[in-house]
Amino acid sequence: MEMFNPKVLKQRIGHLKKSKTLDPLKEVEKYFLSKIKDLGIESSYDVLAQEMPYFRTMGYTSYATCFLFQPLNVQFRSQQMRDAWDDQDHEIKDFASYFKDNVNQKLANKYQDRDQDTEKYPVREYLVVLPGSNKIKDKTCLNKLKHIHKTHGDKVWFKPHPITTHKVIGELKDIFGEDNILPRDIDMYHYLKFSLKIYTTHISESAMYGVALGKEIEPIDVMNGIEMGSFYSINRFLFEYQENGIEWINKTLSSPKSGFVCPALDQNWRETVDTYLDYIQQRRLKFKSWYIDQNPKKEMK
Repeated sequence: MEMFNPKVLKQRIGHLKKSKTLDPLKEVEKYFLSKIKDLGIESSYDVLAQEMPYFRTMGYTSYATCFLFQPLNVQFRSQQMRDAWDDQDHEIKDFASYFKDNVNQKLANKYQDRDQDTEKYPVREYLVVLPGSNKIKDKTCLNKLKHIHKTHGDKVWFKPHPITTHKVIGELKDIFGEDNILPRDIDMYHYLKFSLKIYTTHISESAMYGVALGKEIEPIDVMNGIEMGSFYSINRFLFEYQENGIEWINKTLSSPKSGFVCPALDQNWRETVDTYLDYIQQRRLKFKSWYIDQNPKKEMK
């Protein structure tokens, strides 16, 4: 089990500690891993790749305090969200209110001990939510960030991810001004709650929380390779259909086909896991003989 493995977490998030609000996902991970093993499918925590439609690996991670399944195939990840939206055979749960309450009750943060001393940094109308140091230069568009800064001036905050080096923060201050960069450990959700508009990425949960709070959201990603973003299959629909975002969130995430499992809203979450795995296995098997994954060099020997 990798989601809560101390060694894995140290490698991924360093000194940071996961929030206790994620603890209910431990049982989900344990159950999921046992079921996926029975299907003969491998599992991978918080990793994305592009495998054949008859994929070998089921990815999983957390998203907005929920558990999320994603096959390591771009088309399958997007298709499961479309199938979930089209699904008529499920009860509609109020996911949007759940996400909104997470923010209002200070339960949304993935990490413990976020700085609550926000009086030093008054809320501004616009908020730019940046990814960590390992992704900010590859995944975000510097030209877009400069455009935002030029357009909004001192009405915008740039919020570095908690996993951001001092070197990168220094570079951000050089480009956008020291007075426009929030501390990396300050509570981002305080600013998300009171800002009018959120600029974020396809790899951030803030898109979901922004729509649930009724905020306008806009992407800051580099377009090339955007489909390989951690939450592209979800956030792409949030950006595109945000005018009907609440309906989309509730209807789509309520379907087991979405790959979302939320123990706080779903007492029968084990049944939800089973239903999802049955659905995705049927889709997977359809493509079993369509493409052959092999090493041509071995064939030539």
